[in-house]
Amino acid sequence: MSIPNYNTKTLLVRTATNMIEQIIMTVITTAIGYFVGYKKSQNEIEGGRLENLEKSIRIYQVVIDDLSKKVEELTSHIVRLEATIDSLKQENQKLKRGTI
Repeated sequence: MSIPNYNTKTLLVRTATNMIEQIIMTVITTAIGYFVGYKKSQNEIEGGRLENLEKSIRIYQVVIDDLSKKVEELTSHIVRLEATIDSLKQENQKLKRGTI
């Protein structure tokens, strides 16, 4: 018995259809995986940026606190020096009055 020609054509069409369906499914799955992975990757990058920003803010806060303390110390020192200068000016005036 020989296989009729239409069964061979039907078999080829089914095989081609199955192959095309597999290719389409592969492309769709790949595209979905790409977009999901891309979004996840972008979120991880953004998360890393936020972590780096938080670290920078903490570092700058420490620097600002240290500088604030230094400014307070220097302000206090300036007040003491101004008081010393005033005292020396008064003493100088007294000495000038006493010798002239």
